Amino acid sequence: MTHEITEVTRRAIFDFLAMSETSWCGRLQDDDFLARLYDLTKLPSFDHRFGNAAGDIHQHRINNFDWPEDWVFHDSRFNLLHGADDRFLCFLCETVHPLVRPSSEEARKLVAAYNEELRRDGWEIFEVKQISERPVFGSRKIDGRVVVFEEPTGWQKVDRQLQEMRLRLDSSDTEEQYQAVGLLCREVLISVAQEVYNPKPHATMDGTTPSETDAKRMLEAIFDAELKGSANEEARAHAKAAVRLALALQHKRTADFKTAALCSEGTLSVVNMLAILAGRRGRSLA
Repeated sequence: MTHEITEVTRRAIFDFLAMSETSWCGRLQDDDFLARLYDLTKLPSFDHRFGNAAGDIHQHRINNFDWPEDWVFHDSRFNLLHGADDRFLCFLCETVHPLVRPSSEEARKLVAAYNEELRRDGWEIFEVKQISERPVFGSRKIDGRVVVFEEPTGWQKVDRQLQEMRLRLDSSDTEEQYQAVGLLCREVLISVAQEVYNPKPHATMDGTTPSETDAKRMLEAIFDAELKGSANEEARAHAKAAVRLALALQHKRTADFKTAALCSEGTLSVVNMLAILAGRRGRSLA
């Protein structure tokens, strides 16, 4: 986690959004926008009548509309003013995502305004690809080192779990918390396997149909089918090794940051490879 983007820069960007009367959530409602980045059902409520953030945000921004437009910038649950750079930048990139802001011209104007401030701290937002001929943005250091912020895969449950995995990894500092990251990695692999696995094209080597929670068998069957042949030998081996790495590290009884981070990296690698194979990465995505 880095904290190179200062509070001065962050406040300047938020002030720009407020003074220009630009909605940070675009055409989405507040809770729908934030649900693309966070599992709101896992965050606490500030209103005793509701059990989680999803409830109080909907109540005060959709039902009653009695929170100010800029409430999210000062909400400690999201910590946009003081949190890690990647969380802040991911939020900004989401404000200009085509699903949030369909006008490419408006999105590019916003990015230009963001970059005017971000460059003071050595960062910028840049176009990484297009979806339906509309720009999708990522973030990088101005020295050219790219920081990868994966756009949502479109598998909603997987995207929510990945975001929770990242948040848990950032905030963990005890053995039990790092173990919880491993368990969350397991849930991600099960969810993404369920999204992609199809018994007919993804037949297992022994002909056994995997159970709904047998991520290892489902994932290996997918990679065997989708990466068949000698030309794909290295890719197939890498994919299956990532599965084994993530599954092995999930059950380490003495968990620490290194173990949890490697498990998360292996899990993310598996998800990205499946997203590529499923056509959810690339310029032609709709």
